[in-house]
Amino acid sequence: MIKGEILEYPYEGTITRTIAGKGMQSDTVITVYEGVMDEHMATDEEGRVMQTSSYIISIPLTQDNEGKWIVPHKGDKISLTRYGETFNLTVDNADPSQLGGVSIYATRNSWK
Repeated sequence: MIKGEILEYPYEGTITRTIAGKGMQSDTVITVYEGVMDEHMATDEEGRVMQTSSYIISIPLTQDNEGKWIVPHKGDKISLTRYGETFNLTVDNADPSQLGGVSIYATRNSWK
């Protein structure tokens, strides 16, 4: 990224999904999406009360190797890196757009 350059998706991240194992099988974690994304906090400040931060994450609307549209599901995990800081979120909802993007509503879980 060039200093002063404005990018639609300036950050990198990964979205994963856990598939529950059946019986004695262990859970499987799959990567749903890995690539560029953007974020902004959607939580209004409410005085001095600690609260969980809500974010809107944007990714381009793309297809996987099987031609299926990549739209995250509730409970998927996002790991986003911006300016050397990585933090984790959990997907609450996702909404694809006809304009070629996906808006993902997520809650922040932790700082690394």
